[in-house]
Amino acid sequence: MNAISKINVSVFSAAIRPSIFLATFFSFYVCGSADVVPGAVPKDWPANQLKHQIVVRHESTDKKQAAMILAAEKTLPSKEAVRQALSTLDRNDPLGLAKPKETNGDTDWWYKQALGIRIPCAITKDAVKYYSDLVEKYGKQGFKRFIEPSSRLDYHATIMFHKEFTLDGKSFKNVHVVTLKLTFSQNFAATGTEGMHFEKKRIVVLDNDGKVLQVFGDGSTEVPILAI
Repeated sequence: MNAISKINVSVFSAAIRPSIFLATFFSFYVCGSADVVPGAVPKDWPANQLKHQIVVRHESTDKKQAAMILAAEKTLPSKEAVRQALSTLDRNDPLGLAKPKETNGDTDWWYKQALGIRIPCAITKDAVKYYSDLVEKYGKQGFKRFIEPSSRLDYHATIMFHKEFTLDGKSFKNVHVVTLKLTFSQNFAATGTEGMHFEKKRIVVLDNDGKVLQVFGDGSTEVPILAI
């Protein structure tokens, strides 16, 4: 196992319980202000891998389900989902912290950057790798900050068969439903005075042959910014 507290779990079990390592989370959660003593100056913080954690879990009962999860992770958002996400930039970014992608016509998994970090339109395999690599990089570098930096990625992929499944007015029969959940936070790692947190959920419906029938959850992502 990598010393950076990087945990990759591929589970093939019908009965799975949440892992105890998900019980602890990060210090700063919502948009607000972190107190700094008046007159304080930035401090040199050496690399501390324990402050930067990666948790990746895939839960499936067999190879067929594992392949369906992979198919869901490889599915890019539609052009319409990307356009919808881009249309919310001004409304969700009153301070002008975000920068849209230079190329808006493609269907990549992200649509803007905040604090220099890509923000997802959809959860994909490449998205998980991007945030995993980012947290791993933070754990290997030193910082000069007012507060010790930290970061964390939590990713959880599950699959379940449904004889009937209905969501957002759409109904399906005899389908496999993949649920992808991703939570990312970085506190004063990307910048000296700001941090961020966001959560994203994606639901992908597949038929028994593994063909993607419908994707829910793609689009803009709310990103609270913490500043000191």
